[in-house]
Amino acid sequence: MIRVLYRWLLILHPRAFRREFAGEMLWIFDEAAATDGVAVLFYDGLISLARQWLVRSGSWKIVAALGGGVLQLSAAGLGIRMLRESAIVSNGLADPAASLELASLVRLATWLVAGLLVMMVSMVVWVRSFTHARTACRNQALFRYSCR
Repeated sequence: MIRVLYRWLLILHPRAFRREFAGEMLWIFDEAAATDGVAVLFYDGLISLARQWLVRSGSWKIVAALGGGVLQLSAAGLGIRMLRESAIVSNGLADPAASLELASLVRLATWLVAGLLVMMVSMVVWVRSFTHARTACRNQALFRYSCR
């Protein structure tokens, strides 16, 4: 029964991954089931499943973009809250919805745009290095060198 569950876990992997590694993974599972526990292999299989679908399919780009967006929105909310509190303290206003000065809003917008630019440039550099490594790996594979 446990082997059937592990086979289903392997079936959920992408087709290219299954063709190359499923046989070896089942063999390792059978060997570990006879001597050790298989809980670690299930955990490794789940991590492998997430890694294969996120990294190889390109879905990691969507996850990274969503993470960056949440980070930007969190920074914007924190910045506006800090500006409101500083306006209340400096002007002695008791109203939490006190109006902010234009200079404070411009400063906040400048920091947010700068943060967005830094995040975008770092993502572009990272993606280029990732795609360069994959291209180099494919070129090596054409000349029958092992690339992992």
